[in-house]
Amino acid sequence: MLHTIQNDLLTCSVSSNGSEIRSLKKKETDKEYIWQIDESVWASSSPVLFPAIGKIKGDKITYNGKDYAMTKHGIIRHNDDMLFEQHSDSKCSFTLNSSPETLVKYPFMFSFTVVYELVSNQLKMTYHIKNKGDVPMYFSCGGHTAYACPLTNGKKLEDYVIEFPNGKSLKAVTLGDSGLLSDEIRKIPIENSALPLSKTLFDRDALIFVNVDYDWVRLRACLPDRQESGKNKGLMVKFEGYPNLALWSKPGADYVCIEPWLGLPDSEDESTEISEKSSYQSIAAGSQFSITITTIVE
Repeated sequence: MLHTIQNDLLTCSVSSNGSEIRSLKKKETDKEYIWQIDESVWASSSPVLFPAIGKIKGDKITYNGKDYAMTKHGIIRHNDDMLFEQHSDSKCSFTLNSSPETLVKYPFMFSFTVVYELVSNQLKMTYHIKNKGDVPMYFSCGGHTAYACPLTNGKKLEDYVIEFPNGKSLKAVTLGDSGLLSDEIRKIPIENSALPLSKTLFDRDALIFVNVDYDWVRLRACLPDRQESGKNKGLMVKFEGYPNLALWSKPGADYVCIEPWLGLPDSEDESTEISEKSSYQSIAAGSQFSITITTIVE
């Protein structure tokens, strides 16, 4: 089922299945900014990642000596048990509370809420994570939104770049053949603070930038002068508080995922013990944590 929020400028539709964004449109132009699912390519459009990011070593976590099966990206993705609430025309939320079903996968008492809110030309996606237990809770979380690329008819993916806030060269951590984090570091060339997109850029899976010193990137057309009466305008993704950023697409597909991550996939030598995972966060008993990803439509 799709749930829609709107304001004077934008409309956004979110699926009850996994609380994934399915559509983000500018009312004035009817332009779609979210990749429209083609299951022959990829069966998602914006997975919500919690309490794991990427592949888990051995497909399990361990806590207090007991193993728990954990699938790639965690327990929210494809979950039909999210509790929906419509707060206003422009704001809605989806909540998953711990239950006997979640405790066999993730051994903590918790409440996870993702709030979607349209504010002017922005879509804010905020995670609220509460530890409802009496012991520290360990987790990672992140976004995985697939933005349509090209954004304009008649253009192609190669006509677009990811713009960064500074002109530094980029160094990306890579994934091995197993899907786990490898030790290899790739130097990624950029031009005028921008990474050109191509059909082969992600032939070796995601580009993962760790401990970044910036909190936004832009998806935009290559042309700096915004020709065609502004039709080359793109979007900005802001991710204050997220230390890591991944970029990914299925090779040859017409989208690019911009993925702020609080955490990382497991590496080959990562402990399966969740309390020992180096990139995971912890929340004290009874405490709550919130973090936001903002998509700004230009």
